Amino acid sequence: MTAQEYAAEAVVWSRLAGLLSAPGDREEVHDCWDIGEQEAGLELLVDRLLEQDSGVEESARAELAVMAEQWGEWDWLGVRIAALPHVGEGADRLRVLPDGAEETRPAGFVLPGHPLAGAVLVPWILCAPCGRVLARAHRREEWGALSFMAEGYVVFGPEPAPVVLTREEPGAAWDALAALRDGCHCG
Repeated sequence: MTAQEYAAEAVVWSRLAGLLSAPGDREEVHDCWDIGEQEAGLELLVDRLLEQDSGVEESARAELAVMAEQWGEWDWLGVRIAALPHVGEGADRLRVLPDGAEETRPAGFVLPGHPLAGAVLVPWILCAPCGRVLARAHRREEWGALSFMAEGYVVFGPEPAPVVLTREEPGAAWDALAALRDGCHCG
């Protein structure tokens, strides 16, 4: 992660910490960032958001999902992030899906030779009005399970053309979220 990407992510972190109602909780989450304990800070943030039960807008939930993915915590926190109480029901267009909420499918439109050719897509974030999906791309392991970490991200659905990003590309998860947000005209 470059210094610029880290700084941009720190801004998102601060905005997400601002969702907490208790000043002490916000400070504790900020402290986790400051000392490099993002994984612990994410767990604390999600737990406190669940405890305060005041609701989280879907755009913030999507950013929280990407933040958890970025720091390797999606598998641990994904179900809890998707379960956060909603605010503004129906007003938000993005919906975070817990793994297994939707069927997986092969990434058939990824060209042969591309690093994600043959990957299995797991829907992750949905733009409800237009039906575009941001999916995590996984490999099927020899024993049949999907790989633990996503190998990349694919945004697909009705127009425009799919966006395919490998995990190694700097800021890939954030770029995929931006492609989902910016790739349609419904919001």
